[in-house]
Amino acid sequence: MENFMEIMAYIGSLIIFISFCTKKVSLLRVLNNVGCVIFLFYAFYHGRMPLIILNSMVIAVNVYHIWSDKKQKIKEV
Repeated sequence: MENFMEIMAYIGSLIIFISFCTKKVSLLRVLNNVGCVIFLFYAFYHGRMPLIILNSMVIAVNVYHIWSDKKQKIKEV
């Protein structure tokens, strides 16, 4: 299980890196959330509270912005 969690951490890191290479902010936020969720599994498994807090806060900020962007697009229609 230890090796699996390490592999998941690398996959999460790669997804977060890829998210920063995109030009669309909405795609960046979605990919970043996917990477953060994967990192949350890793952090919970190892009991790393700073990683849990950081990734939870990043997810919350991304979800807020995704939601507010969708809300703004609905108002424009």
